[in-house]
Amino acid sequence: ILIYLAFLWLGGRWSQKFSMPGFNYSLLTGICVGAGTIAFFLLFQKGGPLSSVPAILAGGAAIMAIAGILFFRETPSWQRIVGVVFAIVGLFLLRK
Repeated sequence: ILIYLAFLWLGGRWSQKFSMPGFNYSLLTGICVGAGTIAFFLLFQKGGPLSSVPAILAGGAAIMAIAGILFFRETPSWQRIVGVVFAIVGLFLLRK
């Protein structure tokens, strides 16, 4: 990724703008992803089942899609809504 970004920067095709809200969202995203990664390691270190990974990922995808619609004013297309429904149904099918 860094090589690609350097290529864009050096080639003069860098079109990204810096803003404090964007920086804050990026920082918050990094903290959340880091915390999730640590939680995964702790879960498996304590003997958690690997079959829980798809359920956690599906739940996270559903939460992100819902948050995008509710907080970031993304368009609630039928494909997105069906995807959220499938993710939630998948959570119920994978639980023990």
